[in-house]
Amino acid sequence: MDETLFDRILLPLADPDDAERTARAIRPYLDEETTLIITHVTQGEAAGTTVAMGRDRFAEEIYETFIAVLGRQDLTIEWVTLEGRDVSEAIIDAIGTLEATLMAFTPRDLDTWSRTLAGDPGSRLVRDADIPVMVFPSRTE
Repeated sequence: MDETLFDRILLPLADPDDAERTARAIRPYLDEETTLIITHVTQGEAAGTTVAMGRDRFAEEIYETFIAVLGRQDLTIEWVTLEGRDVSEAIIDAIGTLEATLMAFTPRDLDTWSRTLAGDPGSRLVRDADIPVMVFPSRTE
């Protein structure tokens, strides 16, 4: 197994509930050498993806929820807020810039209309990412 796989894990988070599910799911796979790249995508105006390093006020509640549920202080965490018109595209565009070695997420519950109109963002991430993608069950204990 590639020992660098869990070095820099990109975790896209949609909302506080998603942050909680993802923190619970990823916790068993982490060690003190892991860097977590916690990201949230906000609606952007430009055609491309914009990367804003640091904590964006809009995403602050999501980030705080993740840290509280994760319950670990020994990890390196990078906070990245992305701006883009399309969530999946923004995340995929940022992979190389962020030097992620793995992406991990829990699928979002989308209704049939959302999937029809916007496509399934999770499927796009799995299909189009050029790094390994770990998808957790949508319901984790």
